[in-house]
Amino acid sequence: MPLKLYRRPGSDVWYIRGTVRGQRVYETSGTTERSAAEAFRAKREAQLFDQAVFGAKAVVTFERAALSYLEFEQRSRRTIDFVGKLVDRLGGVKVGKIGQAEADEAVRRMLAPNASPATKARAIYTPLSAVLMHAYERGWCDRPKFRRPTQPKGKTKWLSPRQSLALIDGAAEHLRPLLIFYLCTGARVSEALDLMWEDVDLAAEKVVLRDTKNGHDRPVRLPPAAIVAIANLAGREGEIFRRDDGEPYADKARFEGGQIKTAFATACRRAGLIRWESIESGEVDAACTLVRWRPTITPHDLRHTWATWFYALTTDFLRLKHKGGWKSLSMVERYAHLMPSELMSEIWLVWGERHPAIGTLPRIESAIGITSLNPRIVRSGND
Repeated sequence: MPLKLYRRPGSDVWYIRGTVRGQRVYETSGTTERSAAEAFRAKREAQLFDQAVFGAKAVVTFERAALSYLEFEQRSRRTIDFVGKLVDRLGGVKVGKIGQAEADEAVRRMLAPNASPATKARAIYTPLSAVLMHAYERGWCDRPKFRRPTQPKGKTKWLSPRQSLALIDGAAEHLRPLLIFYLCTGARVSEALDLMWEDVDLAAEKVVLRDTKNGHDRPVRLPPAAIVAIANLAGREGEIFRRDDGEPYADKARFEGGQIKTAFATACRRAGLIRWESIESGEVDAACTLVRWRPTITPHDLRHTWATWFYALTTDFLRLKHKGGWKSLSMVERYAHLMPSELMSEIWLVWGERHPAIGTLPRIESAIGITSLNPRIVRSGND
């Protein structure tokens, strides 16, 4: 029996009911308009026919698969944003029709031409694969397999304690507490910018980072320098770290960053953490060369710095993985043997004399010319 429209007594909404190749249907069209309900009925009948003949692979759209993927279990806000943008691009495409060409086209349409391999993987290939794998497990499409751009093997960048102090000293007043927090906790840039006062417990020496990259809340212990930096901030409601005008940083839903890019670059320049590069001048005289400076590190490298220090003091991959919120040990192995042992005794200059997750830190007795962030230590040098 083909699908037919009908109304329930006392309702203006049209429903469809009937049987298509043995599949019984009884559902609402979601509309009170006859013409719209008729279009829905015809489309639904065609879908059920195709599904009966060709299987679910012929009818399930990416939008439906994405919704099922997001509803299956809790996903991070970052994941939801990535998937949502893919739905805007591929929503009506059948999951069985999405292959390498469609993924590559999404990269071209959705990302900047100079997007890095890491950005392409993070924003397109990884979430697309996750949704299609979810669909594959339900028999809606073949197993997804995408070839991704090769990511260059980068060098893990980190700062020594003295370089870190120079960076903090060179930062604008509103940025200093945020940089101290990064160096003391290993928080990701977005995790710190989203931190709210309600998730801070200075008496217990900890904060809770919500909705992290892995989709879970993560408690973080605070060494003395981080406690002092937070305690001296104004306000006790809303976001902790704010711009120089007192307003919260722009909420970019963790799909993109850059909120502290300019201020961070200025701090790097003042600290000498820059490199010079030549650029084409565009002048007729080919001998005329212009140069510009670039920071040698990014804000994310402060997370690498924290991890390098933490591992140097504990030599414990499992603890580092847990404290930093990484998914696997392979992601933290890069921090082994990075820090020279002679620098370990200077970490206290940034963190303070003790760390609640480690204990008393090794220290040097003389720090001529170095300014400590520890409030209990007399500032030295020429300040």
